[in-house]
Amino acid sequence: MGKKSETKLTKYSVLRASPSLVSALPKTRRFSKQSLYAFLDQYKKVIAKPASGSGGAGVILVTRQTKGRYRVQRGPTRRTVRGKQETYQYLRKKMTTPYLIQRCIPLARANGSLFDVRVMAQRRPGSPWTVTGILAKVAGKGYIITNIKRSKGKVLPIRTAIQRATIRGASDSTIIARLRRIAILAANRLARYYTHQQVFGFDMGIDSNGRVWIIEANLRPDITLFLKLADKSMYSKIKAYQRHVRKKG
Repeated sequence: MGKKSETKLTKYSVLRASPSLVSALPKTRRFSKQSLYAFLDQYKKVIAKPASGSGGAGVILVTRQTKGRYRVQRGPTRRTVRGKQETYQYLRKKMTTPYLIQRCIPLARANGSLFDVRVMAQRRPGSPWTVTGILAKVAGKGYIITNIKRSKGKVLPIRTAIQRATIRGASDSTIIARLRRIAILAANRLARYYTHQQVFGFDMGIDSNGRVWIIEANLRPDITLFLKLADKSMYSKIKAYQRHVRKKG
């Protein structure tokens, strides 16, 4: 059997085939002039990001403004471009690899900074998937990405982040239960395609209404994020699962 594709679009397509996950996936397409125009017409904010790779590298936010203007942000740098065609050409110049376009989820903010959630799902051979770790990644001031190194952000316990956020209509316990449920559904779905995978790291978003979204699925998630929490118990649990899988492997 050939090597399984690890591109973000492949993982998105596998997840989207599950009716129970469709509503948790922001619309995503290959980047092209047509897809950019269609997304900018449909959504106020869209994200352009590399089709593979991780760590928030190369992520660009495009915001539709009035009178045919678009604000383009990459890292902390912002620029306003006039016209769709000009915006497309400006973005193309920034892209050295294939890109995707994705609806930008209006992420909740903790004390004014955007945050998303890393959820670790692991399994031991012959056992069901379980959530072994969950934390919030808070973006550095002025950044659109939550990657800790790139945006000089920080991690927070998930409950702390939700309690500091302005999320309407759902308690922190309800939202955490939603994150766990969606992560397990997604792990079960992806495991049909990535049959030997024993771990997934999901980057998930919570919007201002408490709805949860899968932004990305990682096959080789960085677990050192969990070392940055004062409570090291989740890190220990993640490592224990890894060791068990290695022994069996």
